[in-house]
Amino acid sequence: MVENIDNIRKEVQEYIEVKLDLIRLHTAENLARLLSSASTLVIAGYLAFFVLMFLSFAGGFFLGTLLHSNEAGFMCVAGFYFLLLVLFLIFRKKIVEKPVIQAVVRLMFPKFDDYENKQ
Repeated sequence: MVENIDNIRKEVQEYIEVKLDLIRLHTAENLARLLSSASTLVIAGYLAFFVLMFLSFAGGFFLGTLLHSNEAGFMCVAGFYFLLLVLFLIFRKKIVEKPVIQAVVRLMFPKFDDYENKQ
């Protein structure tokens, strides 16, 4: 009887250790996935910033030649960006918050996403 209790205790202890290892592995996997996505987003954002900056310079100079004033050309570009800022602030919940929340949930719980796709 005592041997059975010792065996059960050892099995429960091993089970708990295996479960803790599994939790650690899932946490590491989710963290790695999150960091990978974040670094990809940062690099893509960095490159997109420079593309947008040089296109803005080109657009400002182009509009400046059409309007015969570089200042007016760059003011048009600045006005365009101001309009984008206002639209972004108006629609930020729909454009940013919901997709970000959904992306984080998909990253942290990929099996739940697979379950939703099957239905």
